[in-house]
Amino acid sequence: MNRDAEVMEIYHRNISKEEKIRLLEDIALDLQNEMEAQDQNMRPEIHNKLAEGLRLATNFIRELHNQN
Repeated sequence: MNRDAEVMEIYHRNISKEEKIRLLEDIALDLQNEMEAQDQNMRPEIHNKLAEGLRLATNFIRELHNQN
């Protein structure tokens, strides 16, 4: 599954805010680890795609934390 689509699917699930945050934080950590691995493999195109998924996940986490 596309990582951006995976992030969007988690964000739009009908689950608690806390569960969304936990799942998004997990995927953000996975994306960071994958980005580091791709840096070592010198694959900038994959790194950039992972960075976009990470940006999306962290934006949603921030948004969820700011909700009342």
